[in-house]
Amino acid sequence: MESLVILVAIILLVTMFSGPIALLFTWLPAFNRETTSAGVRILRRTLVTTFSLIGSFTSFNLFIASGTLLAMLMAVFGSVTAFFAVKREYFPDGLGLGKRNGNSFGRRGDRRNGPDGQH
Repeated sequence: MESLVILVAIILLVTMFSGPIALLFTWLPAFNRETTSAGVRILRRTLVTTFSLIGSFTSFNLFIASGTLLAMLMAVFGSVTAFFAVKREYFPDGLGLGKRNGNSFGRRGDRRNGPDGQH
């Protein structure tokens, strides 16, 4: 019985803390300076992706298998924080779903042949 309690505690800890740890890696100033090397950036992305994937998988399994409200809230918290960590790491300017200027070809706001570009 003790090993089962330890296993459940490990699953709950991974679910609760993997998303916030991944989110912490996106906010740490030592990892996010503009002068960081390529190796540090690759390490940060690897850690964020690993923690987010592990947290999302355990959160999803806990959400489906659990019947209690507290475990479901832990799973939702882990999944949401992992989502925001991935969003901050890979899409720092947002997901690009906002209002767009122009016809969406090329870069946003790049209208060289439009009315603004004919000067």
